[in-house]
Amino acid sequence: MPPPSLPELDAPPPGQVLVACAECDQLMYCPVRSNQGIPRCPACGAAQQASRPFDPATPLAIAMAALILAIPANIYPQLTFSLLGQPNYYTLIGGAQHLLDSGFWWVGLLVLIGTVAAPLGLLLLILLVCLAWFSRAPTRILARLLKWYHHLTSWVMLDVYLLSVIVSVVKLKDLGDFEFSLGFYCFVLLLLSLSAAMITFNQERFWDLLEERNRARD
Repeated sequence: MPPPSLPELDAPPPGQVLVACAECDQLMYCPVRSNQGIPRCPACGAAQQASRPFDPATPLAIAMAALILAIPANIYPQLTFSLLGQPNYYTLIGGAQHLLDSGFWWVGLLVLIGTVAAPLGLLLLILLVCLAWFSRAPTRILARLLKWYHHLTSWVMLDVYLLSVIVSVVKLKDLGDFEFSLGFYCFVLLLLSLSAAMITFNQERFWDLLEERNRARD
């Protein structure tokens, strides 16, 4: 059974926006306000979240907190491994530097990008997009920042690094003594804050708000 036909696509009904279904890309109209209920796709029946309420102040605050946590997470030691009474301290940047010095420059570079550069860049982009939105920056600047954010998300690998730390502790726990330091706890909080910032930073809704602003100016 074909989906019901839509009205004129270039003139959405009042209080609604034209969106594409996240599952099947079916074009449909969604209400702007959440009190009208969660719309479902007329073709596949998937619930749509593009019209949910969105406040840029929320990801802005979380991104600022995550950037503060990134300082001790990258500077302070992550853990201490004692072998035969000789303690060894490991930091996030120090691990990548050790790989570079050992000749594994491509692995060290990937670790440096995935655990340091990409997360910090992503948080800065969230911060810049939200500040640009509140300062009513030109549309082209906001659109470019949102595109950069989309491309940078696939380079963040903090969860992979955390998994590698857990695997290393499990495999080497019988060879020496491990002690997690302040940097590790800050790193875990950074990972949680970054995840929360990315969840609250709804790209689809941001594009909708940007389109609404353009229509209001016209």
